[in-house]
Amino acid sequence: MNDVMPEGEAVRLFTVPITEELAQEAATILTRFRELADDALCVRDFNAFERNTNSVFRREAAELDGLREPLRTERRRLHSMLLQTASLTAENALDHVRALEHDILMQPPPVWSPLALSRVAMEGVLFTEYLFDPSIPLNRRLARLAGMWRTDATYVQKQAEAHGQEPAEAGQMLAYVEDALQKGQATERRNGQGKLIGYSFGSESATMDINITERATKVMPDWLPAPYRLTSGAAHNRPWMISRAKDLAGGDGFVGEAATVMAAVMVAFGSIEVAVGVVGEYFGVGVTEALRQMEEERTAFLYRAIGIAHAQ
Repeated sequence: MNDVMPEGEAVRLFTVPITEELAQEAATILTRFRELADDALCVRDFNAFERNTNSVFRREAAELDGLREPLRTERRRLHSMLLQTASLTAENALDHVRALEHDILMQPPPVWSPLALSRVAMEGVLFTEYLFDPSIPLNRRLARLAGMWRTDATYVQKQAEAHGQEPAEAGQMLAYVEDALQKGQATERRNGQGKLIGYSFGSESATMDINITERATKVMPDWLPAPYRLTSGAAHNRPWMISRAKDLAGGDGFVGEAATVMAAVMVAFGSIEVAVGVVGEYFGVGVTEALRQMEEERTAFLYRAIGIAHAQ
């Protein structure tokens, strides 16, 4: 590895073009991480899972069982929607990791698309973590769902109206969500101007939607500084960032940089680790060994990648 740098100059790893060898290593380790996640979260003994009353999921199920009808049924429906939503965003995140594996292997090599794919993967995991967050009580979890669900229903209505649907037809999902929240005894929270800003269940409340930037700062691993901002320039096609690829090409076309691939892979690593950790804790599935193995393999990959990218 060529690690001889001029005196006083900072070492800047991976500021070299993407090679086929590095791309293959990156794609292989991403596949490995997805497999580790699948194995860690695959519950083979469902009887043991049902007996695990210490899991957040089982405690919340018992709390819902203690409610009187018809509130019990309505809150169970909301909780079921929460489980479906969190699972959906996690599946979408892993699908984008799979897409990243293939994107990295493109010829000629990709330029900024790896960062855009890794950002979607991270966002999906952050939505999942927001809903499965083991540190919050059930009523706040339901309040978070209420805000997200209501926000999505508004988006659906606006999209339907933009495609020419009649207001009554376009607002069907919104009407359904509002009815479900009312039956579940969700309380609307409004500001001084009457704008809906969130929901409450009992003494617990949440805003209308997740703050992605704030969540990424709080939740993503410490070894991955500012991942949301890192991927922002590429995902939003900002000239200040994408012009770097043209500079590397000497002004003629674009050149994909190894640093871009490495950043995307590390964001994907962090996202998968967060997903495994939060889903494991919420459902009471042991994932400690899987997370240890991920850390070990992530570190080993980093050293291999340095050797490949900076080989003499």
